[in-house]
Amino acid sequence: MQTELRQTAFQTFRDPAGSLELRPDGAYRTVRYPEADEILAFLTTPLAAQLVEQGRLSASAVVPRETQIEPDAAPSLLLKHPRLAFASYPWEWPTSLWLAAAEATLTLCRDLIQNDWILKDATPLNVLFEGTRPIFVDVLSVARLDPKQPLWFAYAQFVRMFLLPMLAYSRLHWPLRSIIGQRDGYEPEDLYTPLPLAARFTQPALSAVTLPHLLARRKSSASSVAAVPRTVDDPELTKHILLKTLDKLQRQMRSVTPAAQASVWSNYAATATHYEDEDHARKHAFVTTALGQANPRNVLDVGCNTGAYSSLAANAGAAVVSIDTDLQTVDHLARKVQQTGQNILPLCIDLANPTPAVGWQNAENASFLDRATGHFDLVLMLAVIHHLLLHNQVPLDRIAALASTLTTRHLILEWVPPADPKFQELLRGRGELYAHLTESAFRAAFAQHFTIQAELLLANRRILFHFVRKSLV
Repeated sequence: MQTELRQTAFQTFRDPAGSLELRPDGAYRTVRYPEADEILAFLTTPLAAQLVEQGRLSASAVVPRETQIEPDAAPSLLLKHPRLAFASYPWEWPTSLWLAAAEATLTLCRDLIQNDWILKDATPLNVLFEGTRPIFVDVLSVARLDPKQPLWFAYAQFVRMFLLPMLAYSRLHWPLRSIIGQRDGYEPEDLYTPLPLAARFTQPALSAVTLPHLLARRKSSASSVAAVPRTVDDPELTKHILLKTLDKLQRQMRSVTPAAQASVWSNYAATATHYEDEDHARKHAFVTTALGQANPRNVLDVGCNTGAYSSLAANAGAAVVSIDTDLQTVDHLARKVQQTGQNILPLCIDLANPTPAVGWQNAENASFLDRATGHFDLVLMLAVIHHLLLHNQVPLDRIAALASTLTTRHLILEWVPPADPKFQELLRGRGELYAHLTESAFRAAFAQHFTIQAELLLANRRILFHFVRKSLV
């Protein structure tokens, strides 16, 4: 019930039916019997093959017992899954990716039900992205459909982990990233009191928050045995009820997911006055040339903003991870990429305060830096260094050292000089305190880790650098 991580060697263990171990050549899932028989039966169906071919379900290959590392261990099924390009987590996603993951889960469950299978889990942690395309990666969540059971047992989990976080974001302005501290999502009681009275009795809060909260209070004050789920004798009626449930959840999820919203940064490129058209053109040409020379496979765009240079990297054939601190900007980029189909994964991540490792012993979900280290062969840091220096107060040598761990080879960076209006805007009268932030100090700090392959001085006095890591020169 957990996802594949990129750079860790930890094993996931929450699912009683099996576990997942990451190795350099793939993700290996151990499935205990009797669940293994059910998964094998599903994997042999035309539906499973179709879902894999469509890119909606992670591929699974059975590992022969004689080739296993511990063939004498207790009998179990060992499956090998491919490791996807870059693992991300719900607390890093913009709203459009939340909705995409929710709809992918519901659509998959709908297709399974129509073929006498069902999902027994509904957590966003079972979804990874290739670009903005969601892929369901937990085949162990698939189970046979009980033809007499019209209740979807994963309904409450979907509500807790998909619907309520988005409801809390759209109605209460709780950050989506706060779900990082809620492994099982929100309970209705978490939202009931903060919600205004009118909102409590408006759908979907009425059915997802208010009624469950009131029923829970009523049950706690009454002594009664647990209710037995009702069954039906008509398999087609069972499917009909289940499909209606999924349709309702999809409508609710769409209704609480906000439309694209503007922010200062989402319109930054269109309103910037510190760049003339000629400088824009020369910057575009410099980055295009550097990308052509580097020919990267995996690119990290730090401070991606509207994604103009992420798009250049994607067009050059790279898989791009684009990060920014502004959720609306990241969401605008995600919505655009969903239309263009480019291989760009937009995430809301602050490089100065990146996603930490969380879970049991801080080992279930890897930190952003753990996932990023060794993965990217080119990093873009355009018009971002002055934010790290002045807003985040990170020293030059620390920024250079981090950049050298984020890229295995190339770094394209834009130096913003102290006289630049955007530098002065962040300086806020602290000129004496930051008088040491000179171009020569910048060059010295980055010379510890990189050599300069090319540089370009723009008319606005900003300097573009194409660095190469020293150890690889």
